Amino acid sequence: MNRETAVVTGGSRGIGKAIALRLARENMDVIITGRDEKRIIKVEEEIKSLGVECRYFLGNVQDPSHAEYVINSVVKEFGKVDHLINNAGIGILKKLVDSSLAEFKEQMDVNIFGVYNFTKAAVPHMINAGKGNIINIASLAGKNAFVGGTMYGATKHALLGFTKSLMLELRGYNIRVAAVCPGSVETEFGRLTPGHQVKTQILTSDDVAEAVYTIIRLPANALLSELDLRPTNPK
Repeated sequence: MNRETAVVTGGSRGIGKAIALRLARENMDVIITGRDEKRIIKVEEEIKSLGVECRYFLGNVQDPSHAEYVINSVVKEFGKVDHLINNAGIGILKKLVDSSLAEFKEQMDVNIFGVYNFTKAAVPHMINAGKGNIINIASLAGKNAFVGGTMYGATKHALLGFTKSLMLELRGYNIRVAAVCPGSVETEFGRLTPGHQVKTQILTSDDVAEAVYTIIRLPANALLSELDLRPTNPK
């Protein structure tokens, strides 16, 4: 069966896991990457239980050879990459005076260079196919300032700049590039945010996954290049 194929980085938990399962429920074969083998194996089992194929790859997105190996393996087995969801990311939230250059570089490595690596590996195959979707999970932190966000916010601002320019470069090949910018999401990372409070009405990982699927399922002639996602009435 010729199902669509999606690659989701950081697919072992949180938003990435929710996206992977959402796409699997739409009868897509899903490839997930991550670093936590126990978690990613469980996600693989969940995806396969939905009647589609799943493969997982362990490694670091900041390693370009890992990105090339994943994408080339997917193309070799499935023949294509229809959708690339760059979700893997880390956040170290500290005031500048309490931060280190190593912490800043670590976030840049994952949040920017990781996206670059997987996108660079996938784009030639999408160009050859004459279609594809690349969706980068950014953040409202890429637009708004907050105390403790000097490092993390900078990476997400950079990601939006990358996404906007790439969209212009690839639209002529019928490849759609978009950024999803969620506000606070109830995930493990969200609970580590300074000042985090448990709220009864807040975004969930499933909400972000639904936004990703909405972008993918737009008519082929329509491009939603950036989507801000907020809770309707946060409490």
